[in-house]
Amino acid sequence: MSMQFVGRRSSYAIAVALVAAAVSGAVWIGVGAVDAQEKEGPQQISQTRSPVVGTSYVSPLVELYRDVYIGENSFVASNTALRASPEQRLEIGSDTNAQDNVIARALEGDSTIGNETSLAHHALIRDSEIGDFAFVGFQTQIIESTVSNGALISAGSYVEGVTIPENALLAPGTVVTDQATADALPTVKTAEEDFKRAVLEVNAEFAEGYIELYENEGYEAVIGVGPNPETPFNPESVEPQIGEGTEVGELARIVGDVSVGPDSEVSDRAAIRADEGSPIVIGAGANIEERVTFHALEETSITVGDALDAGDDAVLHGPLEVGDALTVGDDSVVFRVSVGDDVSVGDEVTIQGPASESGEPNELTLAIPDGAVIPDGSVVTDEASLQEVLANGQTMPETGGPAMQSLEEATGH
Repeated sequence: MSMQFVGRRSSYAIAVALVAAAVSGAVWIGVGAVDAQEKEGPQQISQTRSPVVGTSYVSPLVELYRDVYIGENSFVASNTALRASPEQRLEIGSDTNAQDNVIARALEGDSTIGNETSLAHHALIRDSEIGDFAFVGFQTQIIESTVSNGALISAGSYVEGVTIPENALLAPGTVVTDQATADALPTVKTAEEDFKRAVLEVNAEFAEGYIELYENEGYEAVIGVGPNPETPFNPESVEPQIGEGTEVGELARIVGDVSVGPDSEVSDRAAIRADEGSPIVIGAGANIEERVTFHALEETSITVGDALDAGDDAVLHGPLEVGDALTVGDDSVVFRVSVGDDVSVGDEVTIQGPASESGEPNELTLAIPDGAVIPDGSVVTDEASLQEVLANGQTMPETGGPAMQSLEEATGH
């Protein structure tokens, strides 16, 4: 099977409108739909004028195709793409979340996402089964595979044609394409279980909060530039501040306590969401390309200096502190790290700093120095891997091989 990765480019951008097949028996949400909402089991998400599907919230900016179903109390964030080909079915369970710019596909076989499962920003699922209480990290791809209950797959990983065992743990940038490697994976620990549970609790609040925001303030409040929902961890609703001369692209989503400096550009389908960790502060002259995501964990924040250049499909996730003139390549992840001035991060890079041992959410123990160059495909998770990258040019996971495949291969476009 081919795994050549050429990145998720803006060629991915599909129709702006939500498109769904008018199939017999579809559940239509809106006026007169109360009886349909009371049906047991997953509900079909149809072309609708409401983001409320039973007790689940599906952003109006989701791209939706054909037979897609969802359970209760789930949350689907903006610019996620959910597609089932004819005669296939895509099903999302209850108490589950699909975060910004996720791609979930049922192209040549059904895809199912279990209950209490998290698909983090920019995860890609194709023709696969994801079990209950699983976590799929940023920029991870799961192709024609089964991910068993309780597994945690960290950022930038690639899984194809295997079964990931129950409670397995994949480190950032891990590639698994044979069953022997899958069977030898370590298992999650208590801290990782607690992390998964915390993510679920936050996204359950999002489902409830965004439904309330929509019902109280209407459609315009849950698209474009607008306030965050009121939640226990963000009890005050705040409007974003957009600097003079800054352009915001079509279908971009900017939420809550966000400040974007003057003379910046936020391109189509980018997401800057300060509805969990806040504030998110981005300096002047930023160039934020298509489908870039900014988000932060609860009780953390993001601060970015001037002259940021973030390539297509990059993820910048808090806790994060960044100096001036950072360049981030396409399809890269920068998470839980301090970044100096004039740093260049290549394409398909995964940077995920270690969690704080002190319990202080915003504490960053990994620092990338001024002027550092992080080459394409690098994986940086601690000081040792950072120094190896800076000295030798690049580190790859021990499992070896490219961690991604082309957008066309992965999605069928």
